[in-house]
Amino acid sequence: MAEETRNRSIRVLIGTVGGQGGGVLSDWLVRGLLNAGWQPQSIGLLGLSQRAGTVIYYIEANQEGDTPPILSPFAVPGDVDLILAQEFLELGRLLQGGFAAKDCSIIANTYRYLGTLEKMPAEGGIFSSEEIRNAAETLSDNTWLFHAQNMVTEAGLSYLSSNAILMGAVIASPAFGLPAEPFHQAIRDAGSNVEDNLKAFDLGYQMMRDGTLPRAYFKKAEVKDWQQMTDERAAKLPAAKARQYRVLLEKAQQTLPAALNQTLAEALYQLIDFQHADYAQSYLDLIAEFDNDEAVQAAYAQHLALWLTYEDSPRVAQIKTKPSRFTEIAKEHGLKADQKMVVEDYLAPDPQQIYGIFPPALAELVRRIGNRINPNFEKIALEMKIKTSSLHGYYIMRLVAWSRHFRLHSWRHQQELKEISVWQQAIRDWREQAPELAPLAADAGRLIKGYGRVRDLAVADLNLFLIDGLPLLKDISATGGDALASGKNALATIAAEAGKGPAGLTFLQAELESLTQAPAA
Repeated sequence: MAEETRNRSIRVLIGTVGGQGGGVLSDWLVRGLLNAGWQPQSIGLLGLSQRAGTVIYYIEANQEGDTPPILSPFAVPGDVDLILAQEFLELGRLLQGGFAAKDCSIIANTYRYLGTLEKMPAEGGIFSSEEIRNAAETLSDNTWLFHAQNMVTEAGLSYLSSNAILMGAVIASPAFGLPAEPFHQAIRDAGSNVEDNLKAFDLGYQMMRDGTLPRAYFKKAEVKDWQQMTDERAAKLPAAKARQYRVLLEKAQQTLPAALNQTLAEALYQLIDFQHADYAQSYLDLIAEFDNDEAVQAAYAQHLALWLTYEDSPRVAQIKTKPSRFTEIAKEHGLKADQKMVVEDYLAPDPQQIYGIFPPALAELVRRIGNRINPNFEKIALEMKIKTSSLHGYYIMRLVAWSRHFRLHSWRHQQELKEISVWQQAIRDWREQAPELAPLAADAGRLIKGYGRVRDLAVADLNLFLIDGLPLLKDISATGGDALASGKNALATIAAEAGKGPAGLTFLQAELESLTQAPAA
């Protein structure tokens, strides 16, 4: 860090994502410093602020003197006194940029909002929290990494007051060590959720001062066995469906491998919740075909369950009107008994999500007329806003959810069954042609994700792998290559993003070419 001088400013770098209140937090800090008699300057470097994109705020501040200070609008790597991260991946970005130093304090929320670049991959896009923690603790001697949302809710405060506990920790940290009142006033002046924000600020402030603020507090997901999962899932279903769920699960476990217990506990719950017990039974009938091949059956059982619970309009409406959703929202925001909650859902369905629930003949008629009127008919986004917490909005959504009773006779369901049949037949064929490649054919079902255009691309990726990718793997095996490893790598490439099928194919072609051109031993 730069050599200390008498008039050196305090430099704070804040990393956040759009929608997390970074602007409010930086405003509290600036106004509080002004109240304390300091001379602060702040600049925000906004990314995709409304789309969970990276946002950075940089603040420099001097104690008031005889002459106005000259402050920089930009942070310099290695010359920052305090790094504050509202989301843990954003801490990783700032560390990667070289801003930390041994005498730099780091205060970070270990909450994972998940940034845009983590959400874009179809799978495997989430960055390791442990790597970020290790980097922070290596680069700085003063780190406080804690789950702000958990700490405020455990204290009986609103989920939304998490920024205030971070602010309290900042003001009491070695970088500042200032009294609380100027910042109390800044929170009062802002006028938002004042009572809880003041309490959360004091919680962070006092814990930093008395040394009880956690140095490393991460919320970890509880790993449950299939029996715990069964009890938990059954409790979410209506009594009649819960009984059917347990009966089906017990019946399936009598004939299927024990290794499938975890998959079955989740799959049968999702399928019954999605449709009904008969639908779940049809799933068990399908996976029973591969009883004599555990590797194929395990992959097929997992991916088939996900495929059969595709997100159509009734499913979306069903999820959005579940009582547990409203309960969770109220809990997250610390809703009090005398407070009213308003929930508005912003939707933009394309035409297929609407006509998809129609009978096939009617759906095809709508498609023909729509495409005749507008060549871009399938790409239209029908934007709408529904206040799901109102009586009118709730019953509109429940009506859409109720249409799931016609789902099995819908155009969309028939399309899904056709694609599943193609995948299933490919697994059968490869079990005969090259049994060692059949597990890859089954595992290719993981490529099916999303809805609308993304799902269309995913289906095309699957078909490309089944039709062109597996024959290439057969050639790789015949040439002495490791077809299983190559296949797994190709699937990982394709699964990263819908539409990556050609990239996976190119990888396999390059693998085969390198084998055929290799000099003989």
